Formats: sequence, C-alpha cells, structure tokens
Amino acid sequence: MKKTLILATVALMLATALIGCNVSRAPIDAATFAEKAEAAGYRIQNAIDQLAEGKADDYLIAIAGAETINYQIEFIVVPTVQQAITAYQDNRADFEAQKGSTSSYSSVSLGNVSSYKLTSNGRYFVISRIENTFVYINASVEYKDGIVDFLKTIGY
Repeated sequence: MKKTLILATVALMLATALIGCNVSRAPIDAATFAEKAEAAGYRIQNAIDQLAEGKADDYLIAIAGAETINYQIEFIVVPTVQQAITAYQDNRADFEAQKGSTSSYSSVSLGNVSSYKLTSNGRYFVISRIENTFVYINASVEYKDGIVDFLKTIGY
C-alpha cells in the first residue's frame, strides 16, 4: 500500500512538472549551425546540390577530421514540419533495423522535438529533430563523446 502511494505521488509530481515545462525548443538555422560547427573545429560543406530541388531549404555537413573524414554531422532544413517528422521516422526505422544483440538507445518525443540516439555494433546513430530541422549522424562509437558535446552546444 505504501509503495503504491509513493509511486502514485512521484508519478503525479512528474506529470505536474512536465505539464508546467515548456517542451518546445527553437530550431537553429543553417548559418548558426555552420558558425557553431566551425567554432568547434569542423569543416563545413554545403551539400544542398546533392538533393533534388525543393527537398530541402538547407543541407550542411560538418566534417570532423583534417586529412580523412572521421565522421560527419548532417544538418538539414526542410520546407515543412511534416517533412522533418517523416525524415525522422524513416531514419529512426533504419537505425532500429541495425540494432545488434547488445545496444543502448534513448528516445524523446515532446512538443516540437524528437530525438533518437542508438549505440550498437560499434556505431553511434543520431536523428534529432526540432520543428522543420534535423541532424543526422552515423559514426563510429569512438567519436561519441565529441558528438554528444557538439549536440549539446547546438541544442539537438
């Protein structure tokens, strides 16, 4: 009985906190992404020409590594929120299909934010969306700490 009461109280407090929280985040634009990525030591490549016309408003790739590409972080701005949601869902499904027997993940979907991060088979996968923008990462797990730090910097 006491356990049930304690769990119910904790659940109520958590629900109250979540209701009172602002779950919306403001997305960054391509210029801000490029500025923060360059400040963090990434090389920026504009890749909009790799996509069919009208598929994206901006497509930047932040490249880590001086001589060879260690990994890259893709930042995409699409015309509508629905396009970003669809891209998020498709990429998440692709990542989930690559799950090995030993893996860990985190997933958040609140307000205008969706984020899925998976570590599996020596790889670190990220798809993180705010409004009509998202970042996409498929990198070796050895670079995870640097990626996590940069994602905190840009709020994704």
